[in-house]
Formats: sequence, structure tokens, C-alpha cells
Amino acid sequence: MNFIRRERIYIWMIIFILGMNLLGIGHMRKKDLPDKKSVSSMTFKDMGVTEEKVRLFFESKKPSAVFFRYGFFIGLFMFIAGIAMNLIFIFRKEKIMPEKIPGKKPVLWGIMDVVRVVIIVMFSGYMLTALGPIISKPLHFNMDVNLLMMLVTFFIDIIAGGVILYFVLVKYREKLSSLGIASAGFYKNVLSGVTAYMFILPILIAVLILSMLLLDAIGYKSPPQPVFDIFFDEKRNNVILLLTIFVSILGPVIEEIFFRGFLYSAVRKRFGVIVGVLLSSALFSMLHTNIASFIPIMILGVLMAFLYETTNSLIAPMTVHILHNSIILGFVFFIKELLR
Repeated sequence: MNFIRRERIYIWMIIFILGMNLLGIGHMRKKDLPDKKSVSSMTFKDMGVTEEKVRLFFESKKPSAVFFRYGFFIGLFMFIAGIAMNLIFIFRKEKIMPEKIPGKKPVLWGIMDVVRVVIIVMFSGYMLTALGPIISKPLHFNMDVNLLMMLVTFFIDIIAGGVILYFVLVKYREKLSSLGIASAGFYKNVLSGVTAYMFILPILIAVLILSMLLLDAIGYKSPPQPVFDIFFDEKRNNVILLLTIFVSILGPVIEEIFFRGFLYSAVRKRFGVIVGVLLSSALFSMLHTNIASFIPIMILGVLMAFLYETTNSLIAPMTVHILHNSIILGFVFFIKELLR
């Protein structure tokens, strides 16, 4: 009874979330979505992307072609450098662990606090999605599906960051540094993040290709990815710009604060480093709801938890996350440019 009395606000939130799911309120309905095949679930052949079209695009003098040409060479350099780093690691038997790891003081928050934050964020997401169209109608504001999803995502990220900061700074009176947010060694940690991502990039690509081949062999078709479909369908430049900021910067920053700074630290305190790394990485991968990329994203999560553990800072994992999302987004824009 004491538990129910103490946690009654969160219990009511859970009841609300379950009720919204049962009533089918608070999430996108099929009739709200465009009635056409999802671009993100198509193959290159289905989209009409051919080697000839790619060649002609790169040979053109369009500004976008010049931009992607340089981007391709930078990506190729990162890939080759990553292979070289892996070969050096294998044949020279270099140590992956630094000789000195900064001491990490156990945080004051725990796993139940993580659960509370998740409940608050989910509750807020359902409320925002349900109330968005209701609020926009009296204001005569045209709220289409893309804009609604963008605004809901933005406010959920802001709420998530705000709630985590409340628990850390107000409830437990910890410093921002307990979350790994500090300016000390900023440039060194950014460089560590870039180097680590280059090292892991060939492994991610190889694992992703193997996963896709395996799933294709058993006849599995990847579900649509709504975020990518929005980028393909959206025509308004201001909306695309805001979406780009969310996906490439704001999203990675908030996710790292939650998964590495808040969740990993709580699990690490209770179960240790290995369980903390694996559990936080698995949950991080599950959030992206894509079976084909589950293992690559989990590998990426392990890398980011490793960087957080060894640097005691979120700057390195944030750098990795921003780099990864930006590269994927760049590829989406490249395909969109080809389809024009």
C-alpha cells in the first residue's frame, strides 16, 4: 500500500497510457498517413535508382552534386581509415582500453527513477499527440501529419531533457557532471568520438549487410521508417531544416543524456559495467524498432557506453551519435536528390 500511495501519480499515468492505447487515441492512425507505398521500404530498383542515374548525377555541375561528391570522398576516407585502424588493432594487438580510466562515482538516482522518467515522457507524448489536432483547429492552424510528428518529437525531447535534469539537479542535487555534461577536455573527447566512429564504421557496414542478406534469405521485409518517409515526402524547406536539426543534433543529444548519462549510470550502479553496457545498448537499439539494423545499432550503443565509461563524459558518445545520424540523413538526402 505504501508503494501505491507513493507512486500513485505514475500509476495514474500508466492507466492513462493503457486507456489511450485501448481507445486508439494518441498515436498516428492509418487514415492520417499518406495513401501510398512507403519509400523507406522500397529497394533501389523499386525507387528507380540505377548506376546510370548515379553516374549522371555526379557528372553534373549542380551544387548538390558537388556537395555529395565531396561527402562521398569524406565517407570513403573514413571507411578506409576505419579498415586500416582495425587491421592495426588486429595485427599489432593494440589495447582497446586506455591505460588510465577516470574514476566514476556512483550516482544517487536508481532504476526506479529511470522508470519514472520513461512514464512521464510516454504520458507527455500521448497527451501531445492527442491534443495537437484539437488545439490547432480553433487557431485555424494547418497541422498535417508531418508537422504534427515534428512538433510532438521536438516537445517530447525537450520534456525528456527537462525531466532528467529535474531528477538530477533538483531531486538529488547532483551536478551536471554526474550526467557526463562538462566542458573539460571537450575537443579531446570530440576527437575521441570521431576516431572511435571511424574505427567502428566498417564493422557496422559489414554487420548491416550481413543482417540484410540473412533477413532477405528468410523473406523478411523491413517495415516503413516514418522519419525517413517524412524527409522523402516533405516539400517545405523550413520543415525539412527543423527536422534535420532534430534528427542530427537534438535527438542524439537528448538520447545520449538519457541512455548513457541517466539509464546506463543507474544500471551500472545496480548491476555493474557489463550489464549496464549491454542493457542500455539493447534498449537503445529496440527504440529504433528496425530488426535489420538491431545488431548494428546495438554495437553502436556498446561503443557509446564504452566511450562514456572511459572518458566520463557524454561529449564523445554525442559526437559518435551526431556523426552517425548525420551520415544516414545525408544518404537519405542523396537518394531524394536522385529521385527528383
